[in-house]
Amino acid sequence: MKRPLEKDLSLIKKILELSIDELIERDSDIFNHAEEVIDQLSGEEVIRLNRKLHETTINHRLAFYLEKYCYETELEDLIVDIEYNRYYENPKMLNTIEGRITARPDIIMHSRMDKTVPTQHFLVVEAKKELITEHDRNKIRGFISDDDYTYLFGLTISYCQDPNNVIATLFYYNGENIIEEDISRHK
Repeated sequence: MKRPLEKDLSLIKKILELSIDELIERDSDIFNHAEEVIDQLSGEEVIRLNRKLHETTINHRLAFYLEKYCYETELEDLIVDIEYNRYYENPKMLNTIEGRITARPDIIMHSRMDKTVPTQHFLVVEAKKELITEHDRNKIRGFISDDDYTYLFGLTISYCQDPNNVIATLFYYNGENIIEEDISRHK
């Protein structure tokens, strides 16, 4: 496993902070509906507001902001993709403590099919509208430790579990262990 440089750690924290803050500021209407707002709406407005958005809709917006802020740094050569399920020509398979699984990360920041890039696999994200599960955390740990990928960073993010926060945990290998650091943001 690669150990992130302090510069990379600082950079990804800044990109994530800016991206999540902009998601909250510009797009919270797609995942956060305060009860007092719902009480003030008509029946049709409530129906429209309570539509069941798939988490991919929210993930797309987060990926958009990640890409925006990535392009403003020395990471401009990396690409942000959602639901990327290939490892070169093969389905993306992952070794986890739960065994070998087929994986389709919600969002990744990577270099597509180019092993010459110093950090081909930079960030992998598992996102949920509900609680993050141990299975989600194990997938992130697997992407960091699996020799095919060795992602430098992982992120779990819960958009809707807490009405006042976007709950986020950054994962990275410090040379001895996979570290989990709370980077939650307030709405």
